[in-house]
Amino acid sequence: MELLRFSDLECHYGAREIFAHLDGVLREGERVGLVGPNGAGKSSLLRLLAGVDQPFGGSVVRARDARLGYLAQGVADETEATLQQLVDAAMERAPDDAARLRAKSLRIMLEEFGFGEHDLARPLREFSGGQRAKAALAHLLIDDPDYFILDEPTNHLDIATVRRLENTIAADRRGYLIVSHDRYFLDRVATRIWELDRGTLEVYATASHAYTAFLAEREIRREEARREYERFVAERDKRRATIDGLRSTLTSSNYSRVRSREKQLDRIEAESAIDAPRAPRAAISVRLDAARRRGNGFAFETRGLAKAYGERRLFTDLTIEIERGERVAVVGPNGAGKSTLLKILNGDLAADAGTVRYNPAARVAYFAQNSHEQIDPALRAVDAVMTIGGVSNERARNLLGRMLLGGDAAEKPVHAFSGGERRRIMLACLMAREADVLLLDEPTNDLDIESRDALESVLDEYEGTIVVVSHDRYLLSRLCERVLWIEHGVWGALEGGYEAYESQQRERERARTTQATRAEGERAKSSRQTPLKLRSQFESKIARVEREIAANDARRAEIDARFAEPELYEDRAEVARLDAERTALAARGDELVASWEALLTEYETLEVGVGA
Repeated sequence: MELLRFSDLECHYGAREIFAHLDGVLREGERVGLVGPNGAGKSSLLRLLAGVDQPFGGSVVRARDARLGYLAQGVADETEATLQQLVDAAMERAPDDAARLRAKSLRIMLEEFGFGEHDLARPLREFSGGQRAKAALAHLLIDDPDYFILDEPTNHLDIATVRRLENTIAADRRGYLIVSHDRYFLDRVATRIWELDRGTLEVYATASHAYTAFLAEREIRREEARREYERFVAERDKRRATIDGLRSTLTSSNYSRVRSREKQLDRIEAESAIDAPRAPRAAISVRLDAARRRGNGFAFETRGLAKAYGERRLFTDLTIEIERGERVAVVGPNGAGKSTLLKILNGDLAADAGTVRYNPAARVAYFAQNSHEQIDPALRAVDAVMTIGGVSNERARNLLGRMLLGGDAAEKPVHAFSGGERRRIMLACLMAREADVLLLDEPTNDLDIESRDALESVLDEYEGTIVVVSHDRYLLSRLCERVLWIEHGVWGALEGGYEAYESQQRERERARTTQATRAEGERAKSSRQTPLKLRSQFESKIARVEREIAANDARRAEIDARFAEPELYEDRAEVARLDAERTALAARGDELVASWEALLTEYETLEVGVGA
């Protein structure tokens, strides 16, 4: 079933044509990822297809009986409504027979997105960007439309929430048209890719891992177009050479032959002319150099780092050593303390406890999330790079040129650039500093896919140490060798790169789902049991958990005693092993205590029920 069809679509901004003669179809069950560079018109196309704007030319036909769910960028930023009002609006449109089921689904979704009862009365504008994005998504999903048009749905979301959204969309049989710069997300949810670039729309065949397949197919198409054009040019030049040879010996007897061949060549060129393939867009081509090369030895180490805000603990006893040339991803939910950790590593923020020690010869450079906003907007781009990067005018212009901001653009004031362009200016400043250790906080924000690819290539060739906080899983997967995760006050380190971490997280989610299903079955079974038997079962479970807590605490005490022994530190491998075990025991201890409290609450409720 066709959900929407558009033909000969046009869009203009003033006298500038954004695109023209676009055709496409979205069908039920398709999940289309729309990609293209910033400024290509992706959001404009979505607004036309959603009916928000009217096209300058062409037509859009939507299925008559199908309801559309449209998510614009920043939609939740524009409303004064509370979260409760958003929920009520979704519930009002629910049919009576589906209202209870929708209310239950909405409650579960809001809990999964981290919202509690106390959040319902708050206006959306008081929430963080990530919370507003979650609220808008929850409202849209629970409204239960027949198909979706989503503009950057993963913006501001932490990785865990993006993973939940992926699972929801991948299991859905409805139609989706999604603009996203998240290549990892596209690979997991899209079944087809559309590319909008320089006013034309290219449609790529359905495939699993659609984004990766699209990259390969695009290269094949470009190579075929190049070869076809070369064959056309060779044949054309051959015919022209023949005519030129006849002209050089032109007589009255062969004049008609020359004219005949000229007319034939004109006709062939008119009928089978092939335009020269468009040159690929210029890419960021800067090289990032470290003062020192990759080698043995440490870049920096932390010992016993701790940080909390009031009663909220971010991390404690964070102890880790980073080698020269190592690439480390720092991951965790929004608010877990990732950016805080980078600020502590850079010396911008004091830890509550612990130390950070760098290799004395190491140069450190820090790229904060809002670094590009801290550049003096009145400065010219070239002056910003000279001032922040500490380089000459010539070097600054060279770096900006490699960031595709050369020539006249280097003379423009910073305030005249877009958010993505300002990030590139700040990256040029970073490149100028030749640091040995890079601390990067969301370096790909506001960058389009091509710029992200180019930046990854730059970082991949860099021989220094990288510690990066990012929600861009494609970047983390390509770049990082180790993962430092921070979550709910607990931390841990995992070897094997980001894919190992992603695999571990998906396994944990499957285990939680299985456990929840089993618990539901046990509750159903227990409802048929006598109060006396139920009480006995709960007492047994509580006692078992208390024994596990005691054993866990005893082992932690043993490890703490080992750390008090000076000779332990002669065996670095044993220190690392015990440290990892202590971190795992701390996390397990938190889980056991939470389980014990939940069991005790249920037991007390049972006691009240029995007494009544």
